[in-house]
Amino acid sequence: MNREAQLRTEILYYPFMGTPVDTERLVLLSKICYSPLGVDDLQELLTGESVEPTETGRFIRGLIKSGHLGTLEHWYTTFAVEGYSRISSQQNDRHRLIKVLKEAGVAVWVSDGEQGSPDTSQLQQSQRYVAETDFRYVVPPSIRERPELYQRYLRQLAELQEFQRDARVAGVPAEDARFLLPNAVETRFVVTTNARQLRHMFNLRCCDRAQWEIRALFCDLLEKYQAIAPNLFWRAGASCVELGFCPEGSMSCGKAPTLSQLRKGL
Repeated sequence: MNREAQLRTEILYYPFMGTPVDTERLVLLSKICYSPLGVDDLQELLTGESVEPTETGRFIRGLIKSGHLGTLEHWYTTFAVEGYSRISSQQNDRHRLIKVLKEAGVAVWVSDGEQGSPDTSQLQQSQRYVAETDFRYVVPPSIRERPELYQRYLRQLAELQEFQRDARVAGVPAEDARFLLPNAVETRFVVTTNARQLRHMFNLRCCDRAQWEIRALFCDLLEKYQAIAPNLFWRAGASCVELGFCPEGSMSCGKAPTLSQLRKGL
């Protein structure tokens, strides 16, 4: 029985979700940095009738143009993913940036949860507690387009599924049976992050050089987030889309000039 998984993403939360308040208005609170606003003024920015949508968009895009992205860290969101391989999900941990504490003029990186906090948090289905006796799996396109390899791939996965079932019947704990699970096994996870970090993820993961499954995930998310918050994610995407040049240097795909090429006037 074919158990191929299909990628699916769902945005579970963003500010003012399910209300008539424009989610992007949250970013207007950063006006407190430039004006002597009180609590009532800030409340008016969020829910008052005096703010025009065009004003909100103009303000947010101005922040992005000037590189003042810190305020985007206040816009938090949560999304869920299924139909994604275990091997690709490991890449998400690289986005868990830890905040910095400064002591006596020296920057100290903190990994203690009581002192620092990650900009990206992830909850993932555990193979230790969830028995994978009927797992779904991801098939790379390069294998699916080669019929003989594709059939061998499916046979191998079917055999591994049978092992999982036999091991569980024999009383082997799920945490031990999982030692023979392939990287192709579907995983499910929930990610909470902020708009600034999400834009950074799009920079790296929407790039043509990104691994195909990771790129498919973040290109899908980019489309959904731009529909929800078009100004927050204005000019978001691969690095070349946002920066106007490719930061990959000699590894560039050639779609955009590299920084060194720009410096040479090419």
